Amino acid sequence: MPRTLTCIKHPFVIAFLAVTGAFAAPSASRPVQDADILVAREAAQLTNTRLLGELRGRFQGHLLEAYPSYWYLSASLPKADPAEVQAFLARYPDSPLTEWLRRDWLKALGRAQSWDLFRAEFPKIASDDAEIACFALQERLARRDAEALGEARSLWLSGRETPGACQAVFDAAVDAKRINGDDVWVRVRKLLAAGQLRDALRAGAYLPAGEAMAEKQFDRASREPLAVLKEKAAFDKRAQRELAVFAVARLARSQPDLAAEHLARIAPKLGSADSAYAWALLAQQAAMQHHPQALAWYRESASATLTDAQATWWVRAALRTGDWAEVRGAIARLSPEEARDAAWRYWNARAQREAGMKAEAEPALRLLARESSFYGLLAAEDVGEAVKPSWEGYKPSEEEMKRVGEIPGIQRALMLYRIDRNELGTEALREWAWAIRGMDDKSLLAAAELAKRASVPDRAINTAERTLAVHDFAQRYPLPHRDALSAAARQWSLDEAFVYALIRQESRFIAEARSRAGAVGLMQIMPATGRWIAKQMGIKDWKATMLLVPETNLQMGSYYFRHVWTDLGDRVAATAGYNAGPGRARRWKDAKPLEAAIYAETIPFNETRDYVKKVMANTWFYNNRINGQEQSFRKMLGTVPARGVSVPDTALTAAVVPAL
Repeated sequence: MPRTLTCIKHPFVIAFLAVTGAFAAPSASRPVQDADILVAREAAQLTNTRLLGELRGRFQGHLLEAYPSYWYLSASLPKADPAEVQAFLARYPDSPLTEWLRRDWLKALGRAQSWDLFRAEFPKIASDDAEIACFALQERLARRDAEALGEARSLWLSGRETPGACQAVFDAAVDAKRINGDDVWVRVRKLLAAGQLRDALRAGAYLPAGEAMAEKQFDRASREPLAVLKEKAAFDKRAQRELAVFAVARLARSQPDLAAEHLARIAPKLGSADSAYAWALLAQQAAMQHHPQALAWYRESASATLTDAQATWWVRAALRTGDWAEVRGAIARLSPEEARDAAWRYWNARAQREAGMKAEAEPALRLLARESSFYGLLAAEDVGEAVKPSWEGYKPSEEEMKRVGEIPGIQRALMLYRIDRNELGTEALREWAWAIRGMDDKSLLAAAELAKRASVPDRAINTAERTLAVHDFAQRYPLPHRDALSAAARQWSLDEAFVYALIRQESRFIAEARSRAGAVGLMQIMPATGRWIAKQMGIKDWKATMLLVPETNLQMGSYYFRHVWTDLGDRVAATAGYNAGPGRARRWKDAKPLEAAIYAETIPFNETRDYVKKVMANTWFYNNRINGQEQSFRKMLGTVPARGVSVPDTALTAAVVPAL
């Protein structure tokens, strides 16, 4: 049996090795090896405190010495000795493990209501955590802090899903009459709108007897909304009205026209306020489906107070119709926080320009033009201030590299990545993020260069992107796998810059990348899709592991993207299709040609919408780097053809399938 263990996956194996001593423990004669940290992590996943207890002392003096101790204490909570936990927190102040352990310990203390220990440790937590925040409110209520009740009410009215620790806080606020019946309905509505039916029912349980929501009725409205709307109801009780509004929203997800028909019928009985709110829910669902009546239904909701989600889809519905006055009006309904988003700053300024208000739009566009983003590029072009990235950006000195390289967190992160990126990637990412907090631009670029040299391209790119004034765009937009990528792009008539842009977003150039969904490699191809591509390309003896070979992945991914582009007739729609599926991307088209920026903004999936914007911005930068062109971003985006319009593309039929 080998004396070091690398891929132990069975609890009986670990237990046997721990008992028999077959595991070669680090000692004076054998220093800690890479495999040992993997054994410790495996023991942590299996909550094997016995093995962790043995290991933690053996790692003393090692760069990763805190990990076995952290895993041991985490597995021992809530029964861990407080003095031992406090000793760990004091020993490793520069490690993110301290933050994670403190977070978990505070939760354990809160559950045990050990308020003295909790009170001493709570001020030291750096991250926001809803469960800890509610335990903190419990602690304040225990010492009769009157202001805690007001904060509990604010949390209640936010309508956010909350952990169980918040229940006692809400109970106290209700008992003290700081939360009344109207407040209950505010929270119920927000939770129902977010699809949190169980939490909404829990909130509704605070209503007086006779006014509470009937769980069976709301379950039925969720499953059979049409049947509920067809029933006769007096609507004299709030619960009946809320049930009807909820049923309208549920029906609108699949049949907005039918939902509108029933809402129009019952609106007089609901009353103006409740019917306006119902129209807002219906309109949002319709807008997300690009329904032609979405704007008309939004206008029926004009008197309602809208959530940001409802208002942003009002903006998007107006964009698709080209109603710029409505775009401005809907943006005016956003909260100040949401209105600061680059998308709404751009579209508001664009709407002003379309209305002839150039002087009003100019300041916002010039401010946006400073940002290296999708809307920054559009704004820069609108005001004639083209972005000119410097490809000879700041290069850190060896002295700066040495200084940053000596930071323990940077060293730990790079070691974890080196040992096993797949098994220890989460720990490595957290170490890296913790280490670069608060770094100035030059230090960030030094850290990015260290990551590049250590073959951790995602950290190099992400870290270089954080700079505010001193930049290195070459670090942000690297050119790895150049020969293989250029060959694949030429083979399938794709822009080299675009293929780079796609891969930068898909995998950050990590050849062995695997997504949670199972996508593999540089261009993140699902194994089932890979099998189909292999058949189309005539690849013999196909195996999913072939996707880990950069040259093969690039050829297959480029072939597939060209296939999707041929199907959809446009690169922007094809980019959406590559991420979310060609069928969805086709449905998101309009009956008329659509400005590509508007198509991108009105994609219903948040992830895909963000993905398309980033890929297209990446393309502009890569085109600038590879070809040295000051290309028009708006022209590059172009127009998405109308639904059903066929665009000839001979790239696939004309190409010669390569032998792989």
